Amino acid sequence: MAVSSNDDKPYGHCLLARDTPQNRALFRNGPFGNEPVAASICPSGDCPHYSYTEDIKGSHAIDETPIHILVASFRDRLCGRTLHNAFQHADNPHRLYIRVIQQTKPDSGLDDDIGCWDYYCEHYNKNCDNYKHQVRIVPVNAEESKGPTWARSKLSAMVEWDFTHPHDLDFVPVHLQDFCMQIDSHMDFSDHFDTELIDMFHMTKNDYAVLSTYVTDIAENNKDPKNVPNLCMVTFTSSIRNWGTKECTNLKTPKLTNAMWGAGLSFHRCHAEVNVPVDPYLDNVFDGEEGSRGIRFFTHGYDVYTPHRVLVTHDYHGHQSNPVVHTWGHTGGGPVKQESHWKWMDEIDVARSGVSVFGSQRVNLLLGIGPEDPQLRAETELIRNSRYGLGTKRTLEQAIEFTGINLREMKMETNKCGNLEWVPFEESHNYGIDELLSRSRAAESVQPYREAAGAVAAAEDVIEMNVTPQRIRFNASGRGLPVSTTTFDYSLMGALVCAALALVVRVSTRKRHKNAKHKN
Repeated sequence: MAVSSNDDKPYGHCLLARDTPQNRALFRNGPFGNEPVAASICPSGDCPHYSYTEDIKGSHAIDETPIHILVASFRDRLCGRTLHNAFQHADNPHRLYIRVIQQTKPDSGLDDDIGCWDYYCEHYNKNCDNYKHQVRIVPVNAEESKGPTWARSKLSAMVEWDFTHPHDLDFVPVHLQDFCMQIDSHMDFSDHFDTELIDMFHMTKNDYAVLSTYVTDIAENNKDPKNVPNLCMVTFTSSIRNWGTKECTNLKTPKLTNAMWGAGLSFHRCHAEVNVPVDPYLDNVFDGEEGSRGIRFFTHGYDVYTPHRVLVTHDYHGHQSNPVVHTWGHTGGGPVKQESHWKWMDEIDVARSGVSVFGSQRVNLLLGIGPEDPQLRAETELIRNSRYGLGTKRTLEQAIEFTGINLREMKMETNKCGNLEWVPFEESHNYGIDELLSRSRAAESVQPYREAAGAVAAAEDVIEMNVTPQRIRFNASGRGLPVSTTTFDYSLMGALVCAALALVVRVSTRKRHKNAKHKN
């Protein structure tokens, strides 16, 4: 049998499926084997929207662009090590801002409940105060936990708050062109992972790229294996679930996937986190989180890519072998301490009273999974049109075609693990943020989200300096990172208005004095 060389696969190749009885039952006529990766994903001259290149490789900004790392931790003694690994392996650890939803059981006496920051300081860095302003720990009683999706939704809410409330921050400012990075709490990172992830993002030539996959085991850290996991298949349990992870080999650039997204690693601009937040009403959801968010990303114009290199790894054995981390959803039977109050959850909690469907059923209504229930049509439309629903850039029908998933009949219909063409859409101003933030969370009435009047024009000439240490952000005229119109410095605007009023009063007073002098 002739063996093909890599010469006929210059961009690498991806496994479609192995020729097994199980796969024959799924796809009777295949395709099977490997497919060479195509040189381009652009159909008929249409290519992804790509205009922001201020932090491209070789620029000064690639070393400074903030990365907001989002970590959901449940009684995980490895969380402190994850902090250590991130700061230790980054080219610029001072651009990392880490938010941790820390679910622990008070007074258990176990290392698992010491807490992420305390464990980091005790075991990894006696000088941890050097990074204290870069870590925001949100303590939650583990007995209150409603699952990983519920915890990650709080991280999305924090990001949204710090974007929409620049003068009433919970942690640090978030700008649309910052990067947001969702990970698990038991991870490691290759050296230079921060700059190399940004470089990888730019390789997609797509402002709406989302780098995501099921990451390789921690034993492969810094080894950079030629094979990388590729998400492209699902199965159905209580809802949609990633299944049958494939692999790609010798990729030269990230590979466009069929919108299949993994919660363990997601690297994207922060406008993606604001536009496609984790739904806070998916209580006790495990299956359904990833498939639904991947399809929501797609309908909002975002495209999921398999990373072509291994830069983030996962401690599967160290985490899964600890029985404590599998106890969410089980209370201790005694009185449950109430979770603390956070301002960025207020609107979400108030809107909860208008939600009648939660959890997996909510995912299934959103995506049209399974038989339709006519009595829930109104609720379905409410979910789809909410802030946690579908986007307006691509339709659900386009998503079904692109993913190869027959959602109504709950089965994979077409193998989409190979080459895909990018699906065009019409871009909206400001990445569609204004439209998204004008939606309701549930059934409550909302006011349209509007940018400050004059902020767009003023931002062309204004240089904004954040109060956050070691961060200076500039306008979009080529002098650094663009100022978000929603984060225009209102104190400066107020000062200008006051100065103008003072000038008017002064001129008016001098005129009155002059008239009085002439009268005398």
